[in-house]
Amino acid sequence: MIKAIVRFYVKFLRFFFICGLWTLGYAYWFQRLMMSIWKFNPFYSEHYKFLYRQWRNGWTLTKPGEWMFVLLMFACIPVWLMGCGIMTYVQWTKWFKMILLFPINLIRKIIKERKKSAQTKIKVTRRKSYKKTRPNAIRAASGKIKPIEHEENRPTEKKEHHEKEAAPSSAPAASRSSAPTQSASSAGGNDIGGILSRAGYSLVSGAKIAGKAIDFVGVAADHLLLCLVDSESGDWLADEERFNDEEPLWFSESNHRISPVRVVLNARDALAPMLTGPARGMEIRPMVVIRQGTIINAEDMFEVWQNLKVSVCRFEHGGPNEIKTIDASISSVSAPDGDLVRSVSGIVS
Repeated sequence: MIKAIVRFYVKFLRFFFICGLWTLGYAYWFQRLMMSIWKFNPFYSEHYKFLYRQWRNGWTLTKPGEWMFVLLMFACIPVWLMGCGIMTYVQWTKWFKMILLFPINLIRKIIKERKKSAQTKIKVTRRKSYKKTRPNAIRAASGKIKPIEHEENRPTEKKEHHEKEAAPSSAPAASRSSAPTQSASSAGGNDIGGILSRAGYSLVSGAKIAGKAIDFVGVAADHLLLCLVDSESGDWLADEERFNDEEPLWFSESNHRISPVRVVLNARDALAPMLTGPARGMEIRPMVVIRQGTIINAEDMFEVWQNLKVSVCRFEHGGPNEIKTIDASISSVSAPDGDLVRSVSGIVS
């Protein structure tokens, strides 16, 4: 009740304040109009007495100017009332804010346009320290990474090391040949899935959230992990700021694309209200794994990614080395129960 009375008085005072300002402006304008054309002051009583005497002496309207004078005199009150009604419906706060902030918004728009043009025109130079860690991979139309050719050019000791690692796993693989296996989206997908599984996650692969594919959804006892594997090759300049309501972009020397960090964050925001049953209200942790390319401004983006609460790590040939590996970014978690895994799998599959 008190709030309603306060709102009534506020509207009442607003109406009279606006009408008072309009009345002052309208009276000044009407006086200047009548004085400039007919030398008649509507706020001077002697002029009205003069009109009365002329009317008593048989004054008749014969000229167009005299007719216009009389019409204006009769229309001044209706125009004043109409103006009061119109002025009270105008959203003055919105207009004042728009006018006062126009210079600031204009300057900010110019700065953003210059920043975007500078980013699109920047020439990326490759760092020598990254060339040794990044292969010349070719991205096929399916999104998979073709195997790297010329294996014979690698040092002999690396080949022997890989042969030693592959030998113990050959026998178990033969024994499991009859068991069904889950295909991965990329050549290194099984390795990433193995790391997540060893950490205690129950994995749901091939998920699609908000229209975007998420490589792995890891289910732990107290949270969910959205893992997006970025297999784009080349050097990339990361930028996580929106411009003109467009998604943030990552730039290469000759191309640009939507930030994978933004993709996984959009998936997190879309998945949160979809969780039901035992998964309702669980924490969702987004992660981007740089598998093939190099983020040339990674050192400048660490604080930005931390504020966005997203983990960015590297795997295989991803770089630079300043980014943590996925093994260093993943810690052991408590395994979930079957009901929780089935609930999450039913939502994201």
